[in-house]
Amino acid sequence: MAHRDDIQGLRAVAVLLVALDHAGVRFLRGGYVGVDVFFVLSGFLITGVLLAGARESGRVSLREFYVRRARRIVPAAALTLVATDIAALQLLDVVRARQTVSDSIWAALFGANVHFAAVGSDYFAQDRPPSPLEHFWTLAVEEQFYVVWPALVALVLLLTRGTRALLVVAVVIGIASLGWSIHETHVAPAAAYFSTPARAWELAFGAALAVAAPRLRSRVQRPLGWLGLLCILAAATLFSGATPFPGGAALLPAAGTAFVLVAGLGKTAQRRGVGRVLARAPLRYVGDGS
Repeated sequence: MAHRDDIQGLRAVAVLLVALDHAGVRFLRGGYVGVDVFFVLSGFLITGVLLAGARESGRVSLREFYVRRARRIVPAAALTLVATDIAALQLLDVVRARQTVSDSIWAALFGANVHFAAVGSDYFAQDRPPSPLEHFWTLAVEEQFYVVWPALVALVLLLTRGTRALLVVAVVIGIASLGWSIHETHVAPAAAYFSTPARAWELAFGAALAVAAPRLRSRVQRPLGWLGLLCILAAATLFSGATPFPGGAALLPAAGTAFVLVAGLGKTAQRRGVGRVLARAPLRYVGDGS
């Protein structure tokens, strides 16, 4: 789990795609796929940290995991919520200001995605202004997944003393979640977009990669990295608000992210191909900030 500059660069690509999409850049109407890149990255990195901790101490420390998550997330999240509430009370009408405060409570409890799905928010709706806190839904999905996953990792490693069973668990979760995502996107697309069960497969995908990483190095890593970046950019340029999403369409950016991750396995691989581009200082700076 050594620091990987190429991953920081990939984070920059993801956050820039989302930002440029929201800024109205016409040829990046599918820039929202940056969120899917983040989900796969998160599953990969968090699982890698859990496995590294297990190798060092012989067990997964749930207390250490959650303390680290809290230190990383809570201060910035709390500041954002409070500042946004104050701004809403000063700048918005009474109805929208009260709604923003309500949204902030759900966001503080890591339930923003459930809340926005329940009130019928449509991420792609252009006929009304979204909540100033709508972006907290992605954090909610991650934290809900991490209520369950670290404990499951600890239990599987305790019972089996190996990672093969953990890989099977991640794959089973991923397949079940992907199937549900495809179904729910067809039946209730607005709810599916915010749904943790419909998004969990992306985190599980990254988790499975982390478990299998020692066995994934190959001679095709360099072209695989370029293919991965191409998949992400293709999704960002070809998709739009009319694309049924997440569902099966999310496989394109998720697979692209996985290809880039595999391409960077090993210190030598990170300094070649797409890793060399992603590791450049401007991208690392944006990735660190994200």
